[in-house]
Amino acid sequence: MELTVHQSALSRALRLVARVAPTRPTLPILQMVLLAAEPGRLRLTATDTELAMTTAVTADIAREGRTAIPARLLGEYVAQLPAEPVRLSFDAARHRVRAACGPYVANFATADPEEFPAFPATDERSSVDLDAGCLRTGVEREAFATARDESRPVLSGVLFDFGAEGLTLAAADGFRLARARIPEANGTASELLVPARAAAEFARLLGDAEAARLVLGPEGRGVALVVGETVLYTRLIEGRFPEIDRLIPQDCRTRVTVETAALRQAVRVAGLFGSGEARPVRLDATADRLHLQARDAETGDAESDLTATLEGEPQAVALNTRLLADLLDAATGERLELHWNSPQTPVVIREAGRADATDLWLVMPLHDPALLRREAQQALGQRAA
Repeated sequence: MELTVHQSALSRALRLVARVAPTRPTLPILQMVLLAAEPGRLRLTATDTELAMTTAVTADIAREGRTAIPARLLGEYVAQLPAEPVRLSFDAARHRVRAACGPYVANFATADPEEFPAFPATDERSSVDLDAGCLRTGVEREAFATARDESRPVLSGVLFDFGAEGLTLAAADGFRLARARIPEANGTASELLVPARAAAEFARLLGDAEAARLVLGPEGRGVALVVGETVLYTRLIEGRFPEIDRLIPQDCRTRVTVETAALRQAVRVAGLFGSGEARPVRLDATADRLHLQARDAETGDAESDLTATLEGEPQAVALNTRLLADLLDAATGERLELHWNSPQTPVVIREAGRADATDLWLVMPLHDPALLRREAQQALGQRAA
């Protein structure tokens, strides 16, 4: 193998594939990046066996060939080189790759490329073309809601559900749910459970790209995202995702509209007052405002009033500030609609004015005895009247 490639292109490619190379590999070969000199280009591949990524950069190829080099060492070395052509040449007798750029020369130990795991096969007949921007936005709006533990594997990924109405993306962890739809994505009816880490890498890879393609692996056990010269493959989670529609309440007694930025800031402030994971904030909807109150015996209390529009009955509900803050960070619309039926039922949140009503978030309420007593007293008063 002998080739010349520009430092900036090689450095970008190494940074890209290094994201899937494990820092503490179970097998030594997994810490390597596979270099393959092909006609007119250098292909780089890295994997941790669950995720695999390959990309290619333009190169002047004098002699084709393959070898494997420690991914992070090569990436850090190339990043320090001047923005000039880098010449890579493989010395088969010494099992070394010589890298020369300007005044810098280094020799890297190599591994047998035949030991490197083969890049997973995909079936181009099972592919779907997608708008990269829509897919990236959809993933970013949902991925935060995946479960952080492995006790329920089906909740540790993002659902990619291809149906008659397009691609539905969803995530849930038992305490919250996120759902979005991309109507323009038409593919063969299927449900894919993409691991949360892979979904995050999907969003990063999509970046500012305009087009992307999803390609299924053999027997539906994996899926690849293709963006230009880069392919990111992930194994899929086995199992069936919960039926989303059954989780979303259809009735509501209270609907309040409020500015997203104002609510985001108020929830962050409320989250400062409390201890442990469940730091409750009470949202009290009245005729022209949304009152937020956080109270904790150890840290103190805080409250704020936001201008809001109410439809239906004045009512309060208690939510976990951490769960709510994650959701608000994913929202991009200027105004949000929150609606719920009682202090014991989920709060459904949508961006006001969004054309597709299927796009929503859902947060389970916290148990608040004071709110339950208030609701019971109001019900008694109504019956007495």
